[in-house]
Amino acid sequence: MTEKQIRYVAALQMHGLPDKDIWRKCLIKFSGIKPIGGTSLRYYFVKKGYKGYFSLKLEEMNSFCKKMDFITQNYIGITPVKVGKYAPCDNQLCDTIFMQYLEAENYYQSYIFSQKPEYLFKLMATLYQDGAKYDNKNIARRAKYFSRHASELEKLIVVMWMIGVKEFFMLKFDTLFEKPKSNEIGESKAPDMYAIIQNQIRMLTEGDITKRDQVLRSNTWDALDEMNAKQREAKEMEKQMKNA
Repeated sequence: MTEKQIRYVAALQMHGLPDKDIWRKCLIKFSGIKPIGGTSLRYYFVKKGYKGYFSLKLEEMNSFCKKMDFITQNYIGITPVKVGKYAPCDNQLCDTIFMQYLEAENYYQSYIFSQKPEYLFKLMATLYQDGAKYDNKNIARRAKYFSRHASELEKLIVVMWMIGVKEFFMLKFDTLFEKPKSNEIGESKAPDMYAIIQNQIRMLTEGDITKRDQVLRSNTWDALDEMNAKQREAKEMEKQMKNA
C-alpha cells in the first residue's frame, strides 16, 4: 500500500471500525468507485472516467470485500511514513545494523507490555535512522522530537509496521522465530529482553567477547540468517541424538 493508503487504513482502525467495515471502505476508496445507491440485494456504483453505472450483487460485494482482509490481518511489507523531518529506515529493516534491530525490538516489547508512550517514541527514534549511520546516543533527543511532532495516526502506523516486521521475520527466519504456541498467545508477562538479546549476541560471537562490537555493527538480516542457521543445526543435531 502507498503512504496515503496506509494513513487511510490506520485512520479507520483508530475509529474502532469492525474489520468488515474497513475492508468495504478500503475496497471503495482504493478502487476509485463511488456508491450511488442500492437495495438489499444489489449495490450501484459509478467510476470517474467511465460512462453510466454498474452494479454488484450483495454476494459479489461481500466476496470482493473479503479479498481485502489482508488490510487488517497481515501487516507484512507495510510502508512506514515520514514523520516530520525524519524518514524511516527500510520497511523490512534490511538496511539496519543488528544493534539497531535489537534496540528496536526492546523498545517495542517495552511499549506493548507497558503502553508507556516514552518507549514508543524511543522505538521511533531507533527506526527513523539510517542503519549505516545509526547512533544510539541520540535516541533521547530524537524521542523528544517525536513526542512533539508525531500524530496519533503516525504512532499507530509505527506499531503496525513493527508488527509486520515481526510477521515477516517469522517467515524468513522460521527456525529462529517460531510461531507462538496456542497456550502462549495473549500472555501478559513481558519477555526478559536483556536475557534474549545477550543470548542472541552470544550465539553469534560464540563466546568470544572481542567479536561483540563487530556483531552489533553487522547487517540485521545477515545476523538473523546466521542465527537461524545455527538454530536449525542445533535442532537437527538434537533430533539425531534422540533417534540414535
